[in-house]
Amino acid sequence: MRRHCAHFVLGSVGRVVAVAVAVAVASSVSGVATAAAAFGHFGHHSFSCARVRPSPSLLLLRAEMPKGVGKGVGKAGPKSAASTGSLSRSASASSSSDDDDYDKAPGHDVGILVTWDLDDTLYPLTPVIGRANIAFSMSMAKLGYGRVSPRGISETVKAIRQDMLEDPELFPPTYAQLRMKAIRREMVKFLTEQNLKAVAVDEGTDVTKLTDPIRKLAVTSAQQSLDNSAVRTVYEAWEAERHKAADANVYPDVVPCLDKIKRDYPYVVMGAVTNGAANPLKMPLNLAPRFDFCVSWGDDGIARKPDRAIYEAAVKKYNEYAKADDKPMRVWIHIGDDLAYDVGGSSAVGAKTIWTNLGEDYGQTALARLFDPNYRPSWSTAPEPELDRRKKQAEDAKALVTEEVSQISEIPLAIRRIVRDVLEE
Repeated sequence: MRRHCAHFVLGSVGRVVAVAVAVAVASSVSGVATAAAAFGHFGHHSFSCARVRPSPSLLLLRAEMPKGVGKGVGKAGPKSAASTGSLSRSASASSSSDDDDYDKAPGHDVGILVTWDLDDTLYPLTPVIGRANIAFSMSMAKLGYGRVSPRGISETVKAIRQDMLEDPELFPPTYAQLRMKAIRREMVKFLTEQNLKAVAVDEGTDVTKLTDPIRKLAVTSAQQSLDNSAVRTVYEAWEAERHKAADANVYPDVVPCLDKIKRDYPYVVMGAVTNGAANPLKMPLNLAPRFDFCVSWGDDGIARKPDRAIYEAAVKKYNEYAKADDKPMRVWIHIGDDLAYDVGGSSAVGAKTIWTNLGEDYGQTALARLFDPNYRPSWSTAPEPELDRRKKQAEDAKALVTEEVSQISEIPLAIRRIVRDVLEE
C-alpha cells in the first residue's frame, strides 16, 4: 500500500491556470520574471514530511531480505534536496573506502549501469511543461507573432501528431523538430491572418468575404516570409525554460537517492534515456553533477523509446565511460515510470527494471493518461490511437518489472537487491 505525505502541496492545476492568465496579459520582461517566480513555488518545498531515516543496519537488513519482504519497513519519505557538488566515480570510491562504518552494498566494486527516464520519474512533468509553454507564449509575443496561449502550442503539436497517423513518413526524426514544426505552424497562422486583414483593408471589405484563391496566396506569402531564425529562437526559449523548471522541480528525495547509489556503487555509470527535450547535463543545480550521459530520441538518428536502438546506445555509452575504470558491465538497471516505454523497452535489451509507480504525492501522470479516459493533461499531445497502443504495451510489460517502488527513497535498496540477485545467478 502506498504511503502518502500528509502535507503535500505540489502546485495544482488551478495555480498553473492562474499563472498562465497572468502571463497572457503581461507585455514586458518583468511579466516573464513574475511568471517564472510564481512557478518557482513548485520546487523542493512541494513536500512537507517528517519521517525517520532508517539506520545503516536496517538498510543492510532490508537489502538482504528476499524480494518483496519488508517493503513497508523503514520507508523514508521525500526530504529536502541536498546541496549539489561534482561526484566523480573516483571521488565516490575514495569516500566509500575511507568510511569504515559504511555497510558496503553487495557487489559494490563491480561495473554497473543505471539508466533513468526523466519526465515524471525525477520531477513532475505538469509544472515543468507549464513553465516551458509560458516561455513559448512570451517569446512569440516578444518577436511580434501575437499572443498564443500557453496551451495553444500543445494543441498544435497534438494536431500535427494526429495528421501524421495517416502518413508516418511525415513524423519528424526528433522531438525538437516536432516542436519547431508546431511553432512554425503557429507563426504561419499569425502571418496569414495579418495578410488577410491587410488585403481586406485594401479591398474595403470584410476578411470573411475574401475568396479562396486570395486565402491561399496569403498562406503562401506567410510561409515564404517566415524567418526560420525566429522559429529557432522561440524553441530555444521553450527548451531553456523546460530545463530550468525541471532542475528546480526535482523531487526532494532524488538527490539523496542519486548520492546513495553513487556511494553504494563507486563505479556506477549514471545515464538518462529519454524521448523528451530534456537533458540532465543541462540541469546544473541538481542533476548535472550526478549524471554521466544522456541518450535522447533523435541523437544520431536514434529512434524513440521503446525502440531497441535507444537502449543499445545507452549500453554503448557505458562502455565509453567505463574504460578508464576497466570495469566491464555486470549489471544494468533501468528506472522509469512508463511500463511500456521504460520497463518493456529496456527489458527487451537485457536490463533489469525498476518501475517508479510513485505515490500520489509525486504527481505522476503515465498510468492515468493510459487507463483513465477522463484524464488528459493539457500538455499531453499523444493522439488516442497511440495511447491505445501504449496501453496494450503497458499491460504486457507488467510481467517484466524486476522491482516496483512507491517512493524514490526506496530505489537504492531495490538496486541492492537486484545486484545481489544478478551476482548470485
